[in-house]
Amino acid sequence: MIIDKEIQTYGENNNVPISLEDTLSFLCQTINQNKCKQILEIGTAIGFGTITMAENTTAEHIDTVELEAERYDIAMQNIKKHNLENKITAYNMDAGNFLKTCTKKYNLIYLDGPKGQYINYLPYLINILELGGIVIADNIYFHGMVTGKIPTTKGCRAMIKGLKNYIQAITTHPQLDSEIYDIGDGLGYSIKKSEQ
Repeated sequence: MIIDKEIQTYGENNNVPISLEDTLSFLCQTINQNKCKQILEIGTAIGFGTITMAENTTAEHIDTVELEAERYDIAMQNIKKHNLENKITAYNMDAGNFLKTCTKKYNLIYLDGPKGQYINYLPYLINILELGGIVIADNIYFHGMVTGKIPTTKGCRAMIKGLKNYIQAITTHPQLDSEIYDIGDGLGYSIKKSEQ
């Protein structure tokens, strides 16, 4: 897998949350195995995941959404540096607003935005996902707080509750066939098995 070490190092040195290599490897493998063409990423950050997917998979187009203007600007610079402007469309907006107004259908959605919002995004994700499409949600364990390996810090309680609710929702949802994978910081893996 080809990755941009410069973007990765920048993220690590500047406390920008970027996807782990084993997570991206699994993500790219999933896209290729399922021949996914239209991808949506929630949480662009500085473009590390988006660029990795664009350069290592069968994806024809990737839409990616980032709320924070500074990160979005850096992501745009990185996308241009890789000459991927025709393959990646980045949106500088709130992911919830994007999802509410989105009319496009996707083969795969990579959910890596605000963790506490995963549960609120879920009905919209299912709606814009093709039948047989996949949602991969990153950081589902959130450094062990969700599984109870480490205590939940005070400021994270609402987010951890949201993640637990998301896990409960995807594993019992009538339209989804879901598993939780012990990869990276935990991945929620859901396939849309029915339209209703």
